[in-house]
Amino acid sequence: MAVRVSAAAALWSLVWAGIGQWGFSQEADGSFTYVDDDECLADGGPEGCALAAFQLRASRKAEQARQERQPAGVPPDFDDINDDEYDDTDDKAEDADDEGSDAGDDTKPGDSAPAGKGELDSFDQCGGDGFSGAGKCKPTTVCFAQDEYYSLCVPKDQLSKFKADNKKRKAREAAKKKEGQKEEDSSGYQEPLAKRQAIPPMSKSGSTPPIVVKGNFLYSSKTGKRFFAKGVAYNPRFWAFDKDVMEKGSCAPGEPPVAKLDYAADPTVDELESTWKEALNAMAFMGANTVRLYNIDPEQSHKQFMDYAKSLGIYVIVPLTRHDWGFLPAGSPAPLCYTENITGYGNVGTNVLISSKLIVKEFSQYDNTLLFTVANEMTVADKEGYASFPCVKALTRDIHQYQQQCGATMRRVPLIYADMDMGPPYREVVGRYLACELESKDDAVDAYGLNVYSWCDSAYPDFSYSPYKPIADEFKDFSKPLLFTEFGCNLGEFETFCPYKGGRTWPDVKTFFHEFTEIMSGAVAFEFSMEDNQYGLALTPGFTSDPANADHFYYLDTFYALKKQFGKYSVSSDWDGAKTASCSWAPSSVHKMASEHKPSSCPTAEEVQALFKGKGLEAKPNWGALPPTPTGVDQDALARCPEYEVAKDLREEACCHYECDA
Repeated sequence: MAVRVSAAAALWSLVWAGIGQWGFSQEADGSFTYVDDDECLADGGPEGCALAAFQLRASRKAEQARQERQPAGVPPDFDDINDDEYDDTDDKAEDADDEGSDAGDDTKPGDSAPAGKGELDSFDQCGGDGFSGAGKCKPTTVCFAQDEYYSLCVPKDQLSKFKADNKKRKAREAAKKKEGQKEEDSSGYQEPLAKRQAIPPMSKSGSTPPIVVKGNFLYSSKTGKRFFAKGVAYNPRFWAFDKDVMEKGSCAPGEPPVAKLDYAADPTVDELESTWKEALNAMAFMGANTVRLYNIDPEQSHKQFMDYAKSLGIYVIVPLTRHDWGFLPAGSPAPLCYTENITGYGNVGTNVLISSKLIVKEFSQYDNTLLFTVANEMTVADKEGYASFPCVKALTRDIHQYQQQCGATMRRVPLIYADMDMGPPYREVVGRYLACELESKDDAVDAYGLNVYSWCDSAYPDFSYSPYKPIADEFKDFSKPLLFTEFGCNLGEFETFCPYKGGRTWPDVKTFFHEFTEIMSGAVAFEFSMEDNQYGLALTPGFTSDPANADHFYYLDTFYALKKQFGKYSVSSDWDGAKTASCSWAPSSVHKMASEHKPSSCPTAEEVQALFKGKGLEAKPNWGALPPTPTGVDQDALARCPEYEVAKDLREEACCHYECDA
């Protein structure tokens, strides 16, 4: 907060701070603002701050006079009295003489006589930038050079104080300059990165049989064993360290060999093969079996990426909506988020369905496509996103119907919605709405995801005190697989800055395989690469200037901490043995479950009304009906179904979700 002082206060206050050095500005009401409160108040409180107001006025007056009278190119006159010409002994003697001569005088010190013709009064500018060169200080004052930019007429009886204060000011400026130089130097200083052993090439004999949903779990269609996604989010933009953005850290930016990607760019294209190959190999080394993507360009081939991930035993969660084209506008309540026409863009429903279908058509051929993310965090950018959830269900419906239409030659990959963890009491209501069958089976997602960042301590007294306990309570009966589609708090004791020593230790991973053993089917750590939000497990090549990070990823302490946790825990085998082609088989068929996990019932009108009111939405409750299917989406590349080979058991499993032709 800036200190404000009136112009009247400046009339009786001393002034010695230079305009160029102190950063005062005049307000519309005639008062002044001091930019640096601490420095101003250190010079004597509000009175000290008022000094500069007087000087500012004098400087502006002098500047105006200089512009009006001084010929161009003529330097200002200096009638300086500097520190070399006056020492403390002379000052004290002079002060004593002044005090004696002023005895019995009614005039105030420093104002013993008015300025005569051609003389400058106390505190008038007498030299430096903006001085017109006209006039000399009156006899009771001396022209004091505060610095090379500004001199003013100082009463002789106050010269000692001015000199002492000026020395303190210069000392402060020198200290600030030194600190600034240190900060500037540190911005170019790279703290050496700890030495790491190179990550070895991982085996390329990975197996990724398609994963299917049975009850509230995920299963391997080949072995019938329960599958738990140990995942990592991958969305590198290829940043270099930027202290202006990242605020703290002892790092210097390197020179990334890859040009920085905009947010909508696809990082899995063939041109970036060397980068994503190194990243996928590191994920496999860490024990991850899943990678979550965020940006896909359906006009590009992803065969090389998917094949390489498969060779490492890594599944892929693929997004259907995109950032720049093919999106659901969260700020538009249903049905507009699926029906409106945007100038220069077209119909939102048509565009998002075409884009999504193209992605489904390409990625359904790969056995290691784990899930399609139908949408992500609709309520983050706009709280009105709660009113756009019917559009999420509408897109879910239309993709499911496309899968049914092409079911004989295209595998049915499960759909998941990834939601921001909004906390109770509405977290479970949203999950239940998206998982329930509102108008048909088609509009229900196959799995539900939460992006959770609430576990910010290394330990809690026990699980009941942790932020995950309410989630476990709310979803203990959930009918669909629940995944943490993002997790990993980087605040509190987990906060760290470049070069990112220590950081997250991932103590919450244990709970996924114990307290959540009957509830969760996966967790995706956010995120692999270090970005401006500083969640990364690894520094992308060229992030820092350290040679160890020049051409390759550099793996941080938190990377190895997550590797330890992923390697330490595995999903329970109690519910293994799934008959994936059987429509009647459920996990409880082989092992008792604490909850029944019955199909989700849609929220009541009262629950929806309470959510809209509780979130302060402008839109009226609108979850009771879904927007219609857009038209004009079955042309060109989508005019025909793909001709992939679908295994008999996968076809039978798909027919559990929709009616199949004989």
